[in-house]
Amino acid sequence: METEGIFAAALAEHEGGRPEAAEAGYRAVLAREPSHPQANNNLAILLRRAQRWEEAAVRLRTAVACWPEDAGVRSNLACTLGDQGRVAEAMAALRVALALSPDSPGSWFNAGNLLKAARNPAGAKTAYRRALRLKPDMGEALSNLGDSQREEGALTQAVESYLAAIRARPDLPQPFINLGEALKDQGRITEAIGILQKGLEHHPDMALMRSNLLLALHYSPWVPPEVIARAHAHWNERHARPLFDGAKRFANDRDPDRRLRVGYVSPDFCHHACAHFIEPLLREHDRGAVEILCYATESRRDDMTVRMESLAAGWRSLADLDDAAAAALVERDRVDLLIDLAGHTAGGRPLLFARRPAPVQVTWLGYPDTTGMPAVDGRLTDAIADPPGGTDGWHAERLVRLPRGFLAFQPPASAGPVGEPPVVANGFITFGSFNSLAKVTPEVVRVWSALLARVPPARLLLKSRGFEDVAVRSAILQDFARRGVDPGRIELLTPAASVADHLRAYDRLDVALDPFPYNGTTTTCEALWMGVPVVTLAGRHHVARVGASLLTRCGLEELIGRDEAGYVEAAAALAGDLARLSGLRRGMRARLEGSALLDHRGFARSVEEAYRAMWRGWASGGRP
Repeated sequence: METEGIFAAALAEHEGGRPEAAEAGYRAVLAREPSHPQANNNLAILLRRAQRWEEAAVRLRTAVACWPEDAGVRSNLACTLGDQGRVAEAMAALRVALALSPDSPGSWFNAGNLLKAARNPAGAKTAYRRALRLKPDMGEALSNLGDSQREEGALTQAVESYLAAIRARPDLPQPFINLGEALKDQGRITEAIGILQKGLEHHPDMALMRSNLLLALHYSPWVPPEVIARAHAHWNERHARPLFDGAKRFANDRDPDRRLRVGYVSPDFCHHACAHFIEPLLREHDRGAVEILCYATESRRDDMTVRMESLAAGWRSLADLDDAAAAALVERDRVDLLIDLAGHTAGGRPLLFARRPAPVQVTWLGYPDTTGMPAVDGRLTDAIADPPGGTDGWHAERLVRLPRGFLAFQPPASAGPVGEPPVVANGFITFGSFNSLAKVTPEVVRVWSALLARVPPARLLLKSRGFEDVAVRSAILQDFARRGVDPGRIELLTPAASVADHLRAYDRLDVALDPFPYNGTTTTCEALWMGVPVVTLAGRHHVARVGASLLTRCGLEELIGRDEAGYVEAAAALAGDLARLSGLRRGMRARLEGSALLDHRGFARSVEEAYRAMWRGWASGGRP
């Protein structure tokens, strides 16, 4: 067959969705004619999709040399260089592509992606809009424009862009996913759940979208834990169970008492809410009992990353590996216990755990529920967050209840001293919450409105990124107004410029209000460390009982409401007792320092004991 005939056959395989056959065909063409520009370009597209960026770049440079006037090839080269983080080179290649073809929507779209990756959202928006002027129904550009708008806090505009993307290209999954996230950011959780369910009608095999839905279900007070449990089981049946037949044999030494290799998998080895709980455990692990390996699923690095990397015997990046390759890496490392720190949240890799690359697998911290996968053996929790009996049946894993709580908190170094209760200067109580707006559901607004009616002079201070959007601010104030609360009693804050500024904002709160059913975790710990007592409402399942667990560890059980009336009563009683408020504020740090919540070493020992028990179960041929 002639070379062009081989190329045509390979192209047909490519267009027919058979990449392996297409790659073989393109390589056959290049074996005959190494400089063939179309074969080099098309093979590079396949290589890029497989994240084989180095070879893709080599192929594209060859294509550019042979086809220097083709803007599309230069644009593809720019994208591949951008994938490698070589942004300056990528932009140089793209400028040439745009000079050759200034009316190419694809090149402007690629420019937007590069500018977005370079953390230039304003430039990215400009590029996407140029692409859309040339091709108004370009769904990818509409979706990515929405991403840039959302990143800048323009949530209402982002929602409009995602909706336009869905109208233009309902076959694209990303607009459904990101629309769900934008609606959640606005506190419109019921709509977020609905759009993710609609997206799954179009994309039923997309595990990420279904994971986003699982997380979203926890914010709604109308979805009971039994239903959430069934949704996780369905996720497992559809996406995880087919990846593992249960017959894997491991070569790990079964000595029950030897030093264990423990691998932690997380996107949050950096400045992130979860890092306040990860770092103290890594630091206090007994190196004689465990050897620590960290598997970072995101490429973001900062000074906290450097600190945590220094605490690990081995550090691996999974950012550029798919789940199968990541699982193979874990197996080569001979990990004994693999610990999931993210579950179905952003950056989580549940399908890595579905492949069972380690003999014992455990989930902890980052996700407030079961993974849904029997391939994960245990979930670390405690008897308050997950009371024995009723909660066990909602989990695919065995619940391993740590005796002194399932968390240990590392206070932020930039906290500064505890301030005086603001009521002293203001003459009125300030309630408040710095939790995500997704947690401030209409039911929470109703209860907080009842509290404000109970304490007439009080004010409410809320801080959330969602308040950067004018329409979102207006909507939340209207929601309170419909329940009889004067908007003048409510102040809305946007995120602070620094962690120190964020923490100083707690100086303006007398009493922090925990949302429900999705309680705060880091926000609760921060408030307590800044001297602010937190009132929580204990619900039925873990996501609604984290506050109760944290407060119990600090000896503040009286601030746990057992129902809505009890929640309002606890907050109102605290507001009416200024001596108690002042005493709690002055003594809060000492209280925390003497509690299990800040006993990092004791927490590490309890985790190690749990790991050892699970390991011995596996080593003896039983259940971990």
